[in-house]
Amino acid sequence: MLKLVANFKTSGGNSQTWSLPNPDTTNTPAELKGLLDQIGPLELFNKDGNNLYDTAESAMFVETNETILF
Repeated sequence: MLKLVANFKTSGGNSQTWSLPNPDTTNTPAELKGLLDQIGPLELFNKDGNNLYDTAESAMFVETNETILF
């Protein structure tokens, strides 16, 4: 299973992780950065007055391989 994992800074300065399963891998890193940067200004996710996904810091594709044992 492939997923996009992005690390954000909250408006309070803490770290927050967000992931998306089965992402479109045809986007360039610059395009992905631009898309993730659009999440912050929406202020959709707040906790204790802090925007949880304020600034995109990094992102990576993570692939998990499962091996069925029995």
